Amino acid sequence: MKLFIIGNGFDIAHQLETSYINFRDYLIEEEWEFLDRFEEMYGCHLDMDRRLAERYLWKDFENNLSSFDGDSIVDSATSMELGLDGGDFYIEDTLDSYWESIYKYINKLEDYLKFWIKSIDINCCIRTDLICKNNDDLFLSFNYTLLLEEIYEIQEEQILHIHGSVSETYDDLIIGHGNSDIINNYREQARSASNQFDEKKSSICNALAAYCESILKEVKSNIFFNSGFFQRLNEVNQVLVIGHSIGNVDLPYFKEIRERTNENTIWKIYFYDDSEESTLKDKIVSIGVRPEKITMLHTAEFFNLEQQQS
Repeated sequence: MKLFIIGNGFDIAHQLETSYINFRDYLIEEEWEFLDRFEEMYGCHLDMDRRLAERYLWKDFENNLSSFDGDSIVDSATSMELGLDGGDFYIEDTLDSYWESIYKYINKLEDYLKFWIKSIDINCCIRTDLICKNNDDLFLSFNYTLLLEEIYEIQEEQILHIHGSVSETYDDLIIGHGNSDIINNYREQARSASNQFDEKKSSICNALAAYCESILKEVKSNIFFNSGFFQRLNEVNQVLVIGHSIGNVDLPYFKEIRERTNENTIWKIYFYDDSEESTLKDKIVSIGVRPEKITMLHTAEFFNLEQQQS
């Protein structure tokens, strides 16, 4: 039995416009007010050159969600003149409500992500014969699209969309960073400020903690929630990773797979750029896979069929 681990590079190789910079393009057309407020948080703006916006924010989008300039935000918030007769005392509740209203836009991120994914045309001409519908292979997909189901006709029970999909089977899409330390840091700053009766700093630090918490990817709890799928991996003798960067946020999923599979399981890692090869292999070695069990292959060897679009 094979396990296919599918990342966004898989969809992109099928010529789908599923890069996060494509999400930005969608937001410019459909939800520019949201995008304006969102990018301002990260030092970007609507008129910024597309390539610059991709470099500074959208290329590594999920990791960058916790990478705003928090120090500048805190400094600006604590120096803000409120013009209250009583001074800066007994104002924390008012400030909490204010910051909640400022940052509540982030709660719409998942909705707009789902609208965008649903708008993507998944008809494609690039195919692979390594994925067949008439076997018992399993698929762990990190993608939100239904490419496996609709183009390759893989049965739903063989697929786990670990971060959700646009299928009605899944309630939510999971998107976020993995930096829980930054949340703890802001909470600690808030507690310290509160002890010093600095209500401005306490309020903004709690607001930033709440912002980061709302877009935190809870990987460990997600593994537990989907434990039924991972328990099925004991018969897997070959793992194929295609289109996945194996970033640190998602590394616990790979560790879980390694623990659930036999130590003699073969791992085939497909890379797009030669510069990625050694990094990807090192990541797989770091989770306990023996180097001799790893084969590195170029993506071109995976996508070996072409179909003309009708």
